[in-house]
Amino acid sequence: MSECRISDLGPGRSVEELVVRAAGRPGLVCLRGSFAGGRPLITSHPVRTAREPGPQQQPVADDGTDVVGGGWFGVAGFDRDTSWFGCYDHVVRLVDGRWRFEALWTPERAAALASAEAEWAALLRSPAPERTWRLGEWALPDRDRHLAAVERAIELIRAGELYQVNVCTRLGAQFEGDPAALFAAAADALDPAFGAYVSTDRGAVVCLSPELFWRRHGTAVTSAPIKGTLPVGPGNAERLLASAKDVAENVMIVDLVRNDLGRVCTPGSVRPTRLLDVVERVGVLHLVSVVDGDLRPGVTDAEVSAALFPPASVTGTPKLRALTAIADLERAPRGAYTGAVGFTSPCWGAEWAVAIRTVEVAGGRAELGVGGGITVDSVPDAEWQECLHKARPVVRACGGVLPAAPPASVDAALLAGGVFETVLIIDGRPVRLADHLARLGRSAHELYGVPVPADVAGRAAAASTGLARGALRVTVRPDGAVAVAARPVGPPPSACAAVVVPRPPGCWRHKWADRGWAERAEAGGVTPLFVAGDGAVLETARGNVFLLEPDGTLVTPPLREDLLPGVTRRALLDHARDTGRPTRLETFGVEELRAGVAFWTSSLSGAVPIHSLDGVPLPRDDGAVAAFGAVLAS
Repeated sequence: MSECRISDLGPGRSVEELVVRAAGRPGLVCLRGSFAGGRPLITSHPVRTAREPGPQQQPVADDGTDVVGGGWFGVAGFDRDTSWFGCYDHVVRLVDGRWRFEALWTPERAAALASAEAEWAALLRSPAPERTWRLGEWALPDRDRHLAAVERAIELIRAGELYQVNVCTRLGAQFEGDPAALFAAAADALDPAFGAYVSTDRGAVVCLSPELFWRRHGTAVTSAPIKGTLPVGPGNAERLLASAKDVAENVMIVDLVRNDLGRVCTPGSVRPTRLLDVVERVGVLHLVSVVDGDLRPGVTDAEVSAALFPPASVTGTPKLRALTAIADLERAPRGAYTGAVGFTSPCWGAEWAVAIRTVEVAGGRAELGVGGGITVDSVPDAEWQECLHKARPVVRACGGVLPAAPPASVDAALLAGGVFETVLIIDGRPVRLADHLARLGRSAHELYGVPVPADVAGRAAAASTGLARGALRVTVRPDGAVAVAARPVGPPPSACAAVVVPRPPGCWRHKWADRGWAERAEAGGVTPLFVAGDGAVLETARGNVFLLEPDGTLVTPPLREDLLPGVTRRALLDHARDTGRPTRLETFGVEELRAGVAFWTSSLSGAVPIHSLDGVPLPRDDGAVAAFGAVLAS
């Protein structure tokens, strides 16, 4: 039976200075920020280590003193083979400006603990060692691959398999030097809510997390999930609260946390106590909610962890299906990233943070995971930018720089003209009207801060009445005014000749009402095929581009800032999924297009073969393309 003993070591170095002095000690752990009541602690020399924490030491009588003393400290990796835990019987802790030695004392360990106390006292007064680190240039992950993964996630959500899923990627850099010194500098710069350094047998985990996974005091348990992110800036707090996507995502994850906690808590005790607080953490703004509960009698910390792990905010809902989707969508295992880091103490309780904003150092490399939650309303390029928003303060605190890609410029004349949707009418019915209005609503909110009124769907249906084949146009002006009009149209073109036209940089993922640019590009009766400055084929002036490969695979570019997220494009991808046809979201150039069967899709035209490019004939399979068109018109 252990007892908790405390002794005063006196004033001394800051926690950042002490962790640098302690670098190299076996199993070195440092927790700072909000951990352990905001009183930073350091420990080393675990009594034993394991891939899973073993049985907890016998609880120590609670006399009301704020003591940690020891316990299991470490990292629960998202991929469990990367987990590492150490069992410690002492910590040194900074309380009210003075360091103290806290120990779970037993007669068998008395001599070892006395020696440890003397070593920490000497270390507090030792001269500062020269410990440095150097990071190479950070390599960004494959942008197109991440955009494609986000789109695939949206596809799963549209298919009803998921409501939300977290999709992540990783940055990497060469690393030399002492990771403890890296942690000290980065934690000092960012002051994270949950800063942690854990030296394991595989390397080091430098965690600068903003997010509490779970905390237990007595039988009271708390989780504080984060969902919703914007950079710090004027008006961004209001934008975050006004974002239907971010708010809905946060509420979904709160419900998932409530469900997880319900497995171990007294019925009726689980409740959200804070909802959608805007908080600045680790260089960005977040939406943070808090869920509390009361544990059932006899529930252990291991059972709480099992009920909650992996954290809801970095998986999705339903959680089990989200986990299988993550395995399919992400290129590499997550490692410690999006797992948990923290401690369980027989004196204090338990406290674990979600291992985000976390740099993993091993084998001469540093890796930083970033990601975000995907919902049906997600915009792939905005999700990519969110990854960079989250990574940039961490990279900067580590002494590096991420290239600041300027936001896509929006032409003032286009912006002034508003945005619109063109919807095919068949036998008096607008085809895929809900999807068109959803896209229009996202653009109107993002660009002008105005909604699409609820009565627009009814107005659209009324305007379509009596038209056997028609075009419905819904336009939103910058002031929020909405115009709805319909007209009859003839059959779609049977094929087209295309010419390569360079597309100027800019924001082309909105359907601009000013179509003068398209009309100028179409002068001469040809179809412009827009190509980006990097050589990527984008779209035609009228629709999205597909390639049909010999084995039946459909290939189309992943959505990016200079590409319209076509409703009909999405419908064809959904149809392919439903019928088992393979698809690939992949960037290709003009030469790849020349070698394949190419066609474009739009709401009015369905699927249109491209029979030549710059006057050179292309391979054709008009029958297959016509079959796609028939499906899209239904």
